[in-house]
Amino acid sequence: TMVLLGVACGGGDRGDETPPASAAAGQEDKAQVAFTEEDLDSFGRGLRREIDVVRAAQQKAASATTPQDRGEAMQAQWETATIPLGAEAAALPEPRYRDVREGVDRVFTTLDFQGKIDGPLSIDLERADPDTKARVSGDAFADLPPETARALRTKMDGLIPIWIEYEKLVAVAG
Repeated sequence: TMVLLGVACGGGDRGDETPPASAAAGQEDKAQVAFTEEDLDSFGRGLRREIDVVRAAQQKAASATTPQDRGEAMQAQWETATIPLGAEAAALPEPRYRDVREGVDRVFTTLDFQGKIDGPLSIDLERADPDTKARVSGDAFADLPPETARALRTKMDGLIPIWIEYEKLVAVAG
């Protein structure tokens, strides 16, 4: 249940951002934006920063002496607080960082559900909706532009451990 909730909520708050121009009408979710190996290197730095922020907030929550302090520390772990800091560490504009983050997360989550990477997520396909079942049974890279899929495949070995560390960390807090 936690995993399904995490997946449902894991995309972050995109607010009033518009979908990429490449999105085709009627497609499941939206078409993925293109990103490069350099974007992925930047994303790796940003996600490491998010991990540091979440860890510090968890420590602060554990030692908080008032409900207000504990609540503030818990909120400091939320994506709404960590993503801007990750974007800053990545030296990317926040909307760009979010796009790369969401694209990588979608692929890695799918690969984890498929058992193709040794991540912390699992899914009960018996209870999944038809779109999720189709996603999990398909190619995790299918929604990415070909050059973006190549870049992500090139950088996966370095990014997967960081992504797994982040997912485990936020699952513990959840």
